[in-house]
Amino acid sequence: MHASAHEDLFTALAAVAESKTPLGAWNLRKIFDERDIHISEATCGRLLRTLEDAEYVKSVGRRGRVITNRGLKTLEEWKEKQNRYRSDLAFSQSLRIRGADELKDVLVARKAIEGETAALAAAHATDEDIQKLQSLIQDHKKTVATGAPATDENSAFHRAVSQASKNKVLSAAVDIIYRHPDVPKALEYIRNQVGSILVEDHLPILDRIIARDPEGAKREMLAHIENVIKDVDTYWREWMSPPGEQE
Repeated sequence: MHASAHEDLFTALAAVAESKTPLGAWNLRKIFDERDIHISEATCGRLLRTLEDAEYVKSVGRRGRVITNRGLKTLEEWKEKQNRYRSDLAFSQSLRIRGADELKDVLVARKAIEGETAALAAAHATDEDIQKLQSLIQDHKKTVATGAPATDENSAFHRAVSQASKNKVLSAAVDIIYRHPDVPKALEYIRNQVGSILVEDHLPILDRIIARDPEGAKREMLAHIENVIKDVDTYWREWMSPPGEQE
């Protein structure tokens, strides 16, 4: 499958960086062919001119182009983004829900991550962060009162807590979890089936954040997720067991 024009540019830039001699359009086309990307020599020439206009490569007479320091820096940034994307994709794929055990694996990961984000939020949340959390809980209550699904409101609260933690790495992990469509919807469905209301668990977490009590915020977040795990166990035992196998 042919890559996007953006990816073609960076493939060309990487090829120039890896070449031991100045690289021209003819040799660049051969490199693309080896990667099963079939573009013309003229297109390769245009890619090289585009890179040169951006000062990522420079011409060495008629011999071809070599990479510049600016080009090296840009290439490293691009590779870092690609690695981050692959890591995010692998993490996201690990969140696919195929049964109780896999859903509980996600919840155990959430305990480790979100216990810390809650504690850090209690230490670092700004007045604006707290106002946002209070507003999200009010929105969540209103949605629950109407009987409508509140998946988005639940996710928004957890993501807002992680953002208030001011830890970008933990916040990014929480964001991936709650952007995954399977996890929040599965959990809300299960908790509704067993009669739990997510927003009730959020109130003590917010209270501890407002009180600037990191240990208390962590404790309440862990208790919240433990409640969810219990609901998953209850659901699978009482709702998913075949007739005759229920206790």
